[in-house]
Amino acid sequence: MMGMPQERIEPNYASLIGGIVVGIAVVGLWFAIARELDMLSPIVMAAGVVLAVATASWIRLANL
Repeated sequence: MMGMPQERIEPNYASLIGGIVVGIAVVGLWFAIARELDMLSPIVMAAGVVLAVATASWIRLANL
């Protein structure tokens, strides 16, 4: 409609949400692949969490 301001999502907020979503997806995929390969050890799971946190942080800091 004419005259109504449009709401915009700020890039910082969008990258925060995107980082969280991608981090969750990375952990989910990591766990699924580890289960399929029968490698569900605590070390492998910890590596998946570290990878997910690193990926989510990179997306957040890079404002992707």
